[in-house]
Amino acid sequence: MRKLIVEDLSKCVGCNRCIRVCPNEGANHVFSEEGVIRVSINNDKCIACGFCIEACRHDVRDYDDDTMRFLADLRKGENISMLVAPALYINPQGGRLLAWLKQLGVRQIYDVSIGADICTWAHIRHIEKNNPASVITQPCPAVVDYILKYKHNIIKYLSPVHSPILCTAVYMRQYRRVAGDFAALTPCIAKAHEFESTRHVKYNVTFKRLFEYVRENDIELPEFSASFDHDEAAFGRLYPMPGGLKENMQFWFGDVIRVDQAEGHGVVYEAIDAFAESRENVLPAVFDVLNCGEGCNLGTAVEHNVGRFETHAIMDDSKKNILKTRSRENYATLLEHYDKTLKLADFTRVYHPQHVNTRTITDTQVEKGFKSMGKTSERQRSFDCGACGCDSCHEMARSIASGNNIPVNCIQMLNEEIRGVLDIAVSNVDSANLLLADIENIKRQSAQIAGFMATLNDGFSKFKAISANILSIATSTNLVALNASIEAARAGIHGKAFSVVAEEVRALAAKSKTIVSESDEISAKALDSIVAVNNLIESIADNYDKAHISIDVMSQSLSSIIATVQHEGDASE
Repeated sequence: MRKLIVEDLSKCVGCNRCIRVCPNEGANHVFSEEGVIRVSINNDKCIACGFCIEACRHDVRDYDDDTMRFLADLRKGENISMLVAPALYINPQGGRLLAWLKQLGVRQIYDVSIGADICTWAHIRHIEKNNPASVITQPCPAVVDYILKYKHNIIKYLSPVHSPILCTAVYMRQYRRVAGDFAALTPCIAKAHEFESTRHVKYNVTFKRLFEYVRENDIELPEFSASFDHDEAAFGRLYPMPGGLKENMQFWFGDVIRVDQAEGHGVVYEAIDAFAESRENVLPAVFDVLNCGEGCNLGTAVEHNVGRFETHAIMDDSKKNILKTRSRENYATLLEHYDKTLKLADFTRVYHPQHVNTRTITDTQVEKGFKSMGKTSERQRSFDCGACGCDSCHEMARSIASGNNIPVNCIQMLNEEIRGVLDIAVSNVDSANLLLADIENIKRQSAQIAGFMATLNDGFSKFKAISANILSIATSTNLVALNASIEAARAGIHGKAFSVVAEEVRALAAKSKTIVSESDEISAKALDSIVAVNNLIESIADNYDKAHISIDVMSQSLSSIIATVQHEGDASE
């Protein structure tokens, strides 16, 4: 099937919102690219429900339609008529848009409401003729794709009646003999798949793309409105609202038959799953299902510039106007007219299951999926936060086992890794605090050494003063010895002994002077060393202060980070 949902993965941040809203397991594929988690589309499993486009906040996903091809073919002069979905009535510029399309060269424009009336007639006659146990209505192609791909056991319940657009196309082609190609103006992305399967309509032109084209090209729409090229429809105009087909069926049947309905994300596909698992005797006669919660009026391919309540008010006014002009007898006359002029077989189709590549996941593989995320306890395996996009941890383990998701996309696994890092950080803070204490001790010891060195310096200063006194005494002693030698020489023989004593005293003075001189030299060197040691101690103390500040800042930062992460982790739990 044609790829309708397109993507720009360079914008993907791996937020998993697309996975969370997708009704199909495996339609999204998670992978890591240069450390960034990204989510791509598996087109084979995609049903083009469009939920992911609305959910995406990063403009990653968009859709493809036939608007540009349709406009290009119109310019070439191709013979194209247009089928317009009733959602047009919601847009105040709808009539002016039709006038502009006529100016572009569209040959005929038909309101799909008439096809909706035929669709209702065909459903009524199908039920009366075949008395099926239950019928799933199929105006919604995303629902049809879901059943054809994933719920083969309930294909038999799918109504064979064409959607209103296709009923209109068949009616105009086979009964009104309209030539050329048909383009459908729709509010639905997935209609392209329906048209591709049935070949009745060539172009899926969506309201959103067409109005974007008008706006981006500064096109002034005509000041007048154009009308449709056929008679006004009946109750079919109500089809695009939630339960529209139900309204039509009950208008005819009343409360004789049970008609259940389901629409919108989080409801319709779960309801279809429940339908597939239910006993036949509890199923409704008609199951009216729509992909979009507000019906086709606010479908996947319209600009949501009209609120839901305003939309409902417009549709309610339409309903009241129809009831004023169309009684049940009028409706019966219309159905009788269709009985006489139409063949039911012309408005039905045959469905063929679509086989998507799915893997059977065993319990052993699921167990491996759990272990790849580090989930071993029951508490871990039932965390079920949904951050990975899956509804439960078990579903995530299955997704990993099937190759659609990756373990690092599990936020609980990431939390455990962060907690491991936090444990290391806490240990580092403790080590930093011990280091700070050691630095303080070393700083105190350095201060003590500096005190000892000051005392030593003071001692050397005193020693230097004593040495100076000794040198002075030695000088004086040398002078006395010299005078004694002179006197001994004068005394002659009687002073000889005294001369020997004087020489010994003189030698002692000289020796003392030499010792003092050597001591001064040693003292000078010692004092220089003391000064150098003091300078070194001051430098070490300064470095201690800087290291203390750096380690203290680091410790405080780590503590702050730990406290913040722990608080957020507690809050998330």
